[in-house]
Amino acid sequence: MLSALSTGHKTVIVIVAAVFIVFALCCSFVFSRRNPNFPGKRIALFVVVCALLTAAMLGAIIVFATEPPEAGAKVEERNPVLSQTTGTETTSPAAPAGNATAGKALFASQGCNACHTFKPAGSTAQVGPDLDDLAANAKTANRGTVQEYTAESIEDPGAYIVPGYPNGVMPQFQVSDKQVADLVAFLTGGS
Repeated sequence: MLSALSTGHKTVIVIVAAVFIVFALCCSFVFSRRNPNFPGKRIALFVVVCALLTAAMLGAIIVFATEPPEAGAKVEERNPVLSQTTGTETTSPAAPAGNATAGKALFASQGCNACHTFKPAGSTAQVGPDLDDLAANAKTANRGTVQEYTAESIEDPGAYIVPGYPNGVMPQFQVSDKQVADLVAFLTGGS
């Protein structure tokens, strides 16, 4: 869950949590050592500060860690479907055109650079497959074009596992069809 949050959201949650934790530690060790009767006559102020910090932490989690609205939407299949009644092949609607610039920003905000090597993103992580080898991996996987393979890998990370990498490491991201198209455009460079 945490890896799916943007860097800004993680920062706000960490800051609020740090303030809450520092206050709790100070109350437990510093204030009580200086004043054995802590909080003493200021119990009302202490309770108000505790309630405000608790509300701030819960509020930060509720506001910054919620899933985007499209998270509940089911991801559409992009593969052709054979009609049972007529025997003809039908295809689902074409995927939206991707924007490589938006895909690059999404690559960074989703934390992809923490796990994958990809020169255009300036990332050198080695947890997941090297995305500079995307075309070769797509050919080995034999799961359609590079774009189809890339989209499938984003939408269903366990559909094909590159040899040498464990299954289940890549989280299931909740991204819209447009965001997938943007990522595919960035990762494939229009190839």
